[in-house]
Amino acid sequence: MSLLLLTMMVISMVFAREPYEYGRYTSYYGEQDVSVVKIQEDLFIGKEVADVRVKTLSGEVRLKEFIEGKPTALLFAYYTCDTVCPITAENLYKLSKNLPKDYRYVVLSFDERDNLNTMKEFMQKNFRTTNLPDNWLVGILSKEDIRAITQSVGYKFYFIDRDKIFIHPNVTVFLSPEGRVMRYLYGTFLRDKDISLAFVDAQREKPSINNIVDLAILACYRYDHTRSRYVIDPTLIFAGIGILGVIGTFTLAYFYSRNRKEVHP
Repeated sequence: MSLLLLTMMVISMVFAREPYEYGRYTSYYGEQDVSVVKIQEDLFIGKEVADVRVKTLSGEVRLKEFIEGKPTALLFAYYTCDTVCPITAENLYKLSKNLPKDYRYVVLSFDERDNLNTMKEFMQKNFRTTNLPDNWLVGILSKEDIRAITQSVGYKFYFIDRDKIFIHPNVTVFLSPEGRVMRYLYGTFLRDKDISLAFVDAQREKPSINNIVDLAILACYRYDHTRSRYVIDPTLIFAGIGILGVIGTFTLAYFYSRNRKEVHP
């Protein structure tokens, strides 16, 4: 009996598969535990993104070289996805056409099985072209670089063998011009206002004359983590009501005193 147990232990050790690979949890039973991929934002806000080598249809480029001191939106996807990945990428591409041209956009695959062919199909299907604007970068990474960049921003994902799909956060990461994580926006259909404010938010460490007005507008908003969007700061609303109340009081007092003078010369 003991020999049988020992034999089973040896076999299990030989054929056991490690569930964690470069931050990827692989489920062999089909579970969908979304909590596994939750990003611990507090641990990564302000952290520098890994400077990986991105392989594109036209060659290779370093991520920091592409960012080139500009605020950047970083989206992770896998190119064989037929659900949220293509929709999110397509929506971001459409909205980017109405935003400043000096903003940068990066789409990277976290699936080591992706290649230039799957990437090209993804681009043609969702962007209707492979000739993207200069401020767009779509690419694939080596296994080592996938591990480096996903771990640097707290991005986790896992693969379900049974369904052949990845479970992952649907999030756009906004980077500062220096490549530091500044904001996470969750959702498939991001609003253009939230994207605009997130880009401004990403530049708050080093304001410039060009974005000083945008920063003033940003001061009127606060980021609501529960809804992953920017909302009007309620303190400003109450402050505005208070100011209007004071103005109204002084106005009424002025007219009241004026009327008294007219009645009693």
